[in-house]
Amino acid sequence: MSETPQHDTPRNDAPSASVDKILAAELERLSLKEREKVYEDVHGVSNVIQETPEMIATCLEQMDQEIDLIKKKHAYEQAKLRSHYLVTNRQFLLSFLRSTSFNPKMAASYLVQYFSNKLEIFGTEKLGKSRISLEDIGVTATRILELGSMQVLPTRDSQGRPVVVSTPSFMEPAMAAFDDPIPSMTRAFWYLVSTLSEDEETQKKGVVVVVNSTGLSERHMRFHRAVPLKHLQVAEYFPIRLACLHYCHNSSSSFPSIVLSDLASAAKSMVRVRIRTHKGSHTECLYKLMSFGIPVQEFPFTEDGGIELANHVRWLEKHRKKEAYLIKKPPIEGAVDLPSNHDVLLGRGKQIIRHLGNRLLHELVEAYDNQYNRLSKDGKTKLADQIVSIVHGYSGRFMKFDNECGMWVEVSNLEARDKVTHRFRRNRAVGSQPIVATKSSEADGG
Repeated sequence: MSETPQHDTPRNDAPSASVDKILAAELERLSLKEREKVYEDVHGVSNVIQETPEMIATCLEQMDQEIDLIKKKHAYEQAKLRSHYLVTNRQFLLSFLRSTSFNPKMAASYLVQYFSNKLEIFGTEKLGKSRISLEDIGVTATRILELGSMQVLPTRDSQGRPVVVSTPSFMEPAMAAFDDPIPSMTRAFWYLVSTLSEDEETQKKGVVVVVNSTGLSERHMRFHRAVPLKHLQVAEYFPIRLACLHYCHNSSSSFPSIVLSDLASAAKSMVRVRIRTHKGSHTECLYKLMSFGIPVQEFPFTEDGGIELANHVRWLEKHRKKEAYLIKKPPIEGAVDLPSNHDVLLGRGKQIIRHLGNRLLHELVEAYDNQYNRLSKDGKTKLADQIVSIVHGYSGRFMKFDNECGMWVEVSNLEARDKVTHRFRRNRAVGSQPIVATKSSEADGG
């Protein structure tokens, strides 16, 4: 990693064009196949690698051989002594293979660097922990996380990837409250990314990051340059792939370009080529992001430019419940933090109504509505079962939020069928109206 430059005032010789040149030059170095993969990732049209047991076994064996070839791996060896189970856990190692598109040599290198970063950030005591908790990151880091300057959106993008929205200007309270907030900010960032890296779908598809750089204070320039670089150091070696980083700004100042230039210069090649810049008003940036399949309607911004914390507070509460549950009980098989786009969610509220999987179910019910109304009671039950099978056929699940474990869990086929028949009854009651977030439709969760 290159060191953060130490000048405190922005220079006028760092225009956005220089960053574009860096990115363009990097793309030119890639093969045609690599460029196509980057383009597909950035625009949300890439295909997930089809995994087979044989491929996974071969890559894990090759990764183990590559680890043996790495001479300097002190933190890795320390972690192995503290938790042999974690370091040799098949699912944990597989997450690194997925993050590197099944490149065993690269996965081995990332794994070793991951433990080096973990040792630097958390010390030896936490090196062997499989899950870093809110208690582990400390009170200050938790308070920084609560500010909401980094948030995971409650829905995935059009490709099924989680979206993290970062607004550095909302870190300002932390700078005023703490003498040296950067270490705590790094631990907070580690925690957020680690929650995403546990999800299998996210491991396969990657994550999208949106940086909203409006409102950055030039008087804190050194701080605002150091934090992204530290976060980059963590994220690059985490077992989760960055599909795209969108950097949005509306400033005519050279300051945002300097921060972006720092990132572009310090990032590894396969991260650099996934950076996209968007300059314009708030609305203009939103429209640009929409073209990449990003659910901007879920962005945590108020009309007056402030931050909305409701979803973030729920996200934190869910993870507190999850951590408390896992202390007492083993994880529930198939439980997830963030449902997939194909999943049908049971419950109430606008977010459930807007969820893509619920809208897909609504369309299925619409298509079979006339047939359903002509059937006998037994026939209706069989048709509802058939629709449940159709949802399962496109990898959808029927899920409900479990308050005890703080996660979404799959319901039984009987509960799934009840959801379908309820949707048919609801259709008949409202005359098959389009699915909108009205008070009546909120009551039954769409």
